Amino acid sequence: MSKYFYFKVTFLSVSAGLFAGQFVYGLFDISIQNHEAIAKLFLKCLATAILTGLVLGILNMFLKIGKFQKK
Repeated sequence: MSKYFYFKVTFLSVSAGLFAGQFVYGLFDISIQNHEAIAKLFLKCLATAILTGLVLGILNMFLKIGKFQKK
């Protein structure tokens, strides 16, 4: 398996999960009618998810943590 595989698996799973979790959790704090607050929440969650996924994906690319799979 290539380094790109380890990066891709980590980046996609962490980014998707973190974005969904933060967005849903943030929706409890704001009003649905306030479109500006929803847009800010969306962008904040997107930026946090991408940056965190990028950092963890790069770390996993070099450490290859997902090697526990059976052959």
